[in-house]
Amino acid sequence: MRIIKNILLFQKKIFFISYAISILIGIFFGGGLKTIGLSFICIAPFTQYFFYEAKHKNQYYYYYNLGISRLILWGSTFVIGLVNVLILISV
Repeated sequence: MRIIKNILLFQKKIFFISYAISILIGIFFGGGLKTIGLSFICIAPFTQYFFYEAKHKNQYYYYYNLGISRLILWGSTFVIGLVNVLILISV
């Protein structure tokens, strides 16, 4: 449970910014939920790269000290993106 809580803490910055950008892209390209979901799966990894690889590289050490590797954090971004797409496609 502790690991999931820390992964969600990591995803908090990425999720809201990525979702806002995805909604704008979705509206620009037709406004469908499917478009928003597909753009989210593309935008979320770019947002993570910008925040944690380019801008705040040392924040990975915080999560590494909690027992969460960089691979798990990247995987969580893709899993959340896939779940988001599946939810928005089924609606």
